[in-house]
Amino acid sequence: MYGKKLVLGIYTVTPLHAGSGSEVSVIDLPIQRERHTGFPVIWGQSLKGALRSAFRELNGDMELESVIFGPDPEAKKAHEHAGAIAVGDAKVLLFPVRSARGVFAYVTSPLVLERFVRDMELAGKNIGEMKIPDPGKASAVVHTTSELRLPDGAVVLEEVSLATNPRELSDLARAISGVVPLAEGELLKRLAIVPDDVFSAFVKLSTEVVARVAINAETGTVRRGGLWYEEFLPRDTVMYSVVAVAKPRKSDSNATVGGITNTLVETFDGGFLQLGGDETVGKGFVKIKLG
Repeated sequence: MYGKKLVLGIYTVTPLHAGSGSEVSVIDLPIQRERHTGFPVIWGQSLKGALRSAFRELNGDMELESVIFGPDPEAKKAHEHAGAIAVGDAKVLLFPVRSARGVFAYVTSPLVLERFVRDMELAGKNIGEMKIPDPGKASAVVHTTSELRLPDGAVVLEEVSLATNPRELSDLARAISGVVPLAEGELLKRLAIVPDDVFSAFVKLSTEVVARVAINAETGTVRRGGLWYEEFLPRDTVMYSVVAVAKPRKSDSNATVGGITNTLVETFDGGFLQLGGDETVGKGFVKIKLG
């Protein structure tokens, strides 16, 4: 039984490759995605490993690390006890899409927002009365002061032109900004709620695909088999996960649910993490909010 639940908000500062392994397709190294929706995701096990690595660096208490995350996998003592936290998959909440006005938009959809509301209920978060607008079939809901609207009232996202239906979205933006590291005012300027099908197309077709090349140091030419295509979540993507804290399973530990919760918040809230691969080429850095 989990005594406390936290929400981990994630904002990508650099492109992020949380990989699902290699595939024989156009993209050799795709990102992790949900099977039934195709939406980008960061699996809980990937997230927990990154949190553990950062905790070791930031806190340094190996005994407490074992209580919170479980025994060190390299020590081969996983059978002794489980960790005290459960880290859920990180789901996409806002996806950045190029806009003809305002540079880019934070795009979301009714389906994504409904899942967000359910997850906040699971976490016990009070996000107030958050009404989810319905954009209809070929339009987008934006805030009344949105910077995305062209003079004719439409928004153009990538190659998609949508009529707009301006509404007061402050309550929705406040609920989102309460759990992710993104200011309410910045979100209101760029927020666009689009139909679920349009959102699905954006997250499948508007990720960054980069050609990577390995050079033979002796010949200065491309090494045989040294060309591959790698997929990244773009910077300015916003995701969230639920982290549940239980009573420690380590028999000789005096830690409490409240103490572990406070330690996690003090260690991670407002800081930065590196997630996924390609750390040495500057990828995967995210700003986080935990509470």
